[in-house]
Amino acid sequence: MSDLSTTRPQLRRLHYKRLLRRGLFAFLLAALSLLGAAFIVTSFGAQTYHWRAFEIEVRIQPAARGETRLVFTPLGEVRAATHKTPLALEVSLRSVSFENLGRLIQHMPPRQDMEREFAAVARRSLTRFALREVVLGMLGALLGPLLLHVKRPGIWAASAALGGAFTGLLLYGTLRTYNPKAFEQPTYVGSLREARAVTTLVSSAFHSANALSDKLKVVAGNLNVLYGRIGDTAITPEDDSKTVRVLHISDIHNNTAAIDFVKELAQKFQVNFVVDTGDLSDYGSPVEAPLAREVGALRAPYLFVAGNHDSQTTIAAVRANPNAIILNGQPVVVDGLTVLGLPDPSSMRPGIGSVDTPLAALRDASGALAGDIARMPAPPDLVCVHNPLEEASLEGRVPVILCGHLHRAYINTVGETVICNAGTTGGAGLRYLDHREGVPLTAAILTFSRAPKPRLLWIDQVALDGALSEYSITRRTFAAAK
Repeated sequence: MSDLSTTRPQLRRLHYKRLLRRGLFAFLLAALSLLGAAFIVTSFGAQTYHWRAFEIEVRIQPAARGETRLVFTPLGEVRAATHKTPLALEVSLRSVSFENLGRLIQHMPPRQDMEREFAAVARRSLTRFALREVVLGMLGALLGPLLLHVKRPGIWAASAALGGAFTGLLLYGTLRTYNPKAFEQPTYVGSLREARAVTTLVSSAFHSANALSDKLKVVAGNLNVLYGRIGDTAITPEDDSKTVRVLHISDIHNNTAAIDFVKELAQKFQVNFVVDTGDLSDYGSPVEAPLAREVGALRAPYLFVAGNHDSQTTIAAVRANPNAIILNGQPVVVDGLTVLGLPDPSSMRPGIGSVDTPLAALRDASGALAGDIARMPAPPDLVCVHNPLEEASLEGRVPVILCGHLHRAYINTVGETVICNAGTTGGAGLRYLDHREGVPLTAAILTFSRAPKPRLLWIDQVALDGALSEYSITRRTFAAAK
């Protein structure tokens, strides 16, 4: 009797231990299966999709809060808390086919057709993405029984089902709680000098560009009236045979709205030729070539010295215009003025690439220009560079230097040299949208006497403030006309 009473507690303890071991095993198996599912889905779940000119990668990542991350390489990320599940939905723009994008821009379908096409492609792609993630979750969950050396097929099947169900429930919860309006209050992460412009473009950039273009046309059309207010020094028709007028522009940065402004300035002031000191493009990409073709519409020679944002692609597009002259270390004579210019070293790249020109390269370019000038029988009337750092070895050796790059208009004198920075005629491109009050749009008109030799008489600085509410012309005189 005593033996039987002793055995029953021992059996109960053994039973409880067995249940505890089974419970711990089940817990460990479930935990390893879920971790395996999460590992495989996040490590191998990225999927790439193509839509027209764009290659987009979609992946999911574990996160402390549910959010969507739009990754614009190399600009940074735009994030918004869009859903309730602990997942980050990461959508990355991996590449753009500029050839296809150019064709899309030239033959743009109606907006409604584009929206329907994108919605259909997105639905199909996201459905395939979700099914693929569920399958990966099932496969990843098999790491649990594999690590625990389980041999029973039923447990392997249960682990796979658990991993698939876990992944599917997370995706379903993400879809059910997704709120796209969260992007009305996004967060900017990374090197986002352009991020606000990128997100602004999505909602309102086309309206802003149209408004800017209309404003510039009105301003340019009224410049001749404002010009007449300067006084007795205003240009009269009799001066045309005695003077040469040069329109200096710079840093348009692919702002199509600025082209009409430049055309109007060239026409209203009846300039003899135009000098552009670079950064006509923003990335030096083929898709920006249509802006360069607009140069051909100018009724005057167009002299171009490439900036650090330009490339050989940009230069080739400019060169295709019959009125274009590329400044590349060789002096040219236009309307009696000798002009010498050298491009920014970064513009030697074939297309999109780094725009950060090393200081040593700028110094070498400055030295090369100084050597070219030393070999000339007389100094050129105009020297054109993009970056003011290239001026160092030229100051005091030439009468006039034109430059840009800084997006700030100014006129300086160093000894006998006048330095004119046109600022940014395009409002620094997309950077215009990155400032509450915009970026001032500026240009300059230089007037030279013709005889007995070219001499700078005055510079008229044209400025339109960033708010597009005020514009002005300021004249600075350097010599009296004879």
